[in-house]
Amino acid sequence: MPGLALLLFFYFRDRYKKEPLWPIFLAFLLGAFVLLPAAATSGLVQRLTGWYSLKPNLLTIFLGSFFIAGLIEEGWKFFIVRLYCYHRPEFDEPYDGIMYSTAVALGFATLENFLYVFSPGVLGGLGTGILRAFLAVPSHAFYGVLMGYFLGEAKFAKTTVEANFFALIGLGLAVVAHGIYDFLVIALPHRPLLTWSLIVFSFLVWVVFFEASRHQAEKSPRRNAELARFSEKESKEQSPDGTSPTEK
Repeated sequence: MPGLALLLFFYFRDRYKKEPLWPIFLAFLLGAFVLLPAAATSGLVQRLTGWYSLKPNLLTIFLGSFFIAGLIEEGWKFFIVRLYCYHRPEFDEPYDGIMYSTAVALGFATLENFLYVFSPGVLGGLGTGILRAFLAVPSHAFYGVLMGYFLGEAKFAKTTVEANFFALIGLGLAVVAHGIYDFLVIALPHRPLLTWSLIVFSFLVWVVFFEASRHQAEKSPRRNAELARFSEKESKEQSPDGTSPTEK
């Protein structure tokens, strides 16, 4: 499954410390579970606002993409990350923000994709599931990376005000990215512009995947310990008697 494949990608991007598998798997399951209240909240908001009866145009698509889909879905994911992941003892370096946020996001995306595959009608089916596996699932991981990068910064911020500021930036960027993706897909169906927009979006996604994960992994406090062990090993290999130059 693409969700699990991406989860492994982020797991192995942490070069200096591998998280225990159980809390990551539980975050994945919680991400899948939170799809249910997210869908219920979205349906309630649509009924209360009369969004179903609004004439489809760019404004209603924009509002639906950013506030009904983006804000509600990312808000529920953010809630799970902050409630379960953020205060765990395993969350002890900046990269863990990305690891746990993407685990929640990919659990959400995996169950959502599964439901699309078995949904009746033109929007469901195996073809839709395959298409979403290459577009929607990585996109959810992308929102998770944006959110998790700044939650990692928030976790180790010097003050509570700074931590809350970083957390809100992460949530805000995830909402904006989610809204942009949904807006493009809904507003530009079956048009060449949609294809090119998704190509650019996909390229941006993978750039952020590699750069954000690399940047946060390099902040690991274990990195200096790894470098120290490497230097010590190199010194011993260069010395015939196994002693360092300062010991001679």
